[in-house]
Amino acid sequence: MAFYHYPLIALSAGIGRGHPQYLDAVLYHLPDTPCLLASGPGWRLARWIYHLGATGGLITTIYNRTRNRAPGPMEVNLLKFPLTRWFKNYPGIVLVDHPLLAHTLASICRVAYLHAEIGVPAGSAIPDAWCTFVPLNTTARQLQHLGLKPERIIVTGLVIETQLLPVAATAFNSRYQRLSTAQPLTIAFFISGAYPTPHIRQTVIAIRSALNAGHKVVIFPGTGEKKAQKIIAQLPPDIITITASSRREETEKTAELFPQLDIMVAAAHERTNWAVGLGLPMFALLPHIGPFAPLNYEFATRQGVCLPLTEPEKFGATLNRLRKEGKLNQMASAGWEEYPITGARIAADYIVKSVNGK
Repeated sequence: MAFYHYPLIALSAGIGRGHPQYLDAVLYHLPDTPCLLASGPGWRLARWIYHLGATGGLITTIYNRTRNRAPGPMEVNLLKFPLTRWFKNYPGIVLVDHPLLAHTLASICRVAYLHAEIGVPAGSAIPDAWCTFVPLNTTARQLQHLGLKPERIIVTGLVIETQLLPVAATAFNSRYQRLSTAQPLTIAFFISGAYPTPHIRQTVIAIRSALNAGHKVVIFPGTGEKKAQKIIAQLPPDIITITASSRREETEKTAELFPQLDIMVAAAHERTNWAVGLGLPMFALLPHIGPFAPLNYEFATRQGVCLPLTEPEKFGATLNRLRKEGKLNQMASAGWEEYPITGARIAADYIVKSVNGK
């Protein structure tokens, strides 16, 4: 293959936003690394199932049960084509962003699995992977209980978009001060990559409630243009809408607005790291979709940085009550300076040293 002379290749499953975004964050520090998208009928099917699993109801329940385990031999064989041909004799390191890729390639080549999620479903343990990057010591311990050798686990700290880090401290300080006043809050709503039907419904209702309570609203409807426009069409005109055609553009626009954000409403996926590490109080959209969300949510609620969005029609009143009680300030404080937030750079540095034989 044409890329064989590279000592490092990145490979994305292209499933959702979270896993590819973690990979984006690490590759920010490895700008010369080629990044490929897994192809073949198995991967097209996997991406289709991902979107199907977000429709809600019984389908989502079945999807969650299916995803919360390691893939079987038949699934791995389906996913191997054409990856076996690509990497069978590849002498370098393959950095992957999804456990399905790690399961598929671990027996074929030297795989570095970027497990940047806090939660650890059983299917995320890949004992044969050359190394597994994890964000926290608690994540590492769970993987060890699932059979990984300690020497194959690298704890990096939270993998957060690098563009957010320069504004993180000033954003937190400004946010904490605003939460102590009576001025309108700025609430950011994020739609996940699968465009989950129940989450969109709750988001529309909660936005109206927040506006009625006197707050400001910013919505990030994702990078799917047609689906984003359908969501926007359901919303009042007096909100800020941030559209983007790529993850990179969305991240850059998020960084520009981040110092203005006071509260976040999102699924308990990759942005949970912002609540855990950047002090942005979070309200989690329900139901949880996929195997990582309930585990991330459980960790964030124990830390005191996240609450469930259980009554979207009362969201504005709930915010006002929690603010008066000092709860929102507590949530912000609980998520600041508790964990390292430079996991992307730490993972990149480890890979560079490994490539250079140090």
